[in-house]
Amino acid sequence: MKSILIISASFLLFSSAYAQVENAEMGADFKEISKFGSRASGFEGFNTYHSGTVEGSQFYFPNWSAGAVFTLTNEKIGKNFLFLYDKVRQELFIKMKDSSTVLLADKTQISSFILSTNGTHTFVPSATYDPSHAGNFFEMLVKNERGYTLLKLVKAKFVKADERDMEKQRLGEIYDSFQDQITYYIYNNGALQPVTFKERSILKALAPVKDKASGYLNQHSGTVDEPYLISLIEFVND
Repeated sequence: MKSILIISASFLLFSSAYAQVENAEMGADFKEISKFGSRASGFEGFNTYHSGTVEGSQFYFPNWSAGAVFTLTNEKIGKNFLFLYDKVRQELFIKMKDSSTVLLADKTQISSFILSTNGTHTFVPSATYDPSHAGNFFEMLVKNERGYTLLKLVKAKFVKADERDMEKQRLGEIYDSFQDQITYYIYNNGALQPVTFKERSILKALAPVKDKASGYLNQHSGTVDEPYLISLIEFVND
């Protein structure tokens, strides 16, 4: 159980008139990335639905982390900045280290972004692979331009506690929660195919290399999970 983080985010509007006032208070680094954000008038609080203690988190990682953003104009934003990715809204927040000023990244200018925590996690706009997913971000698990690419979509929704659950009431475990909704996709030759951890689903998504995929499944017993699926895709790409 984690307390939900509440961000008070000042969005930055970078019209020439506003920038003259706002940029006077910014460091050179923040001024450089100012064109990649926008703001509502004044301050807007990004309340995370609930101010108490809940299960789960609305953020991919609950704390600010190191990372980088790559823009469509091949610019990199990384040094001296921290990042926070909201799974509910599919939004990326950026702030300078040791600063309370938060920038909401303009998704239309993001080519990819990286979060560095318990490893390196790379995200790309979902519309890169399917326009129907516009507004979301896929995590890139396996990338192969000529073979199979494995993608992961993580969205979260806020679920109110069920006060009618008498067993949880008895145990004192009535909590609201953020529940992840995870979908895996395999992309190949312009087609995006959802895939589950079931053998039938995997072989359907890998129909052109069905024999090779089936051989891997037969030789590698055990629980099919995300690491297993990553290894399988890497195998069929060899």
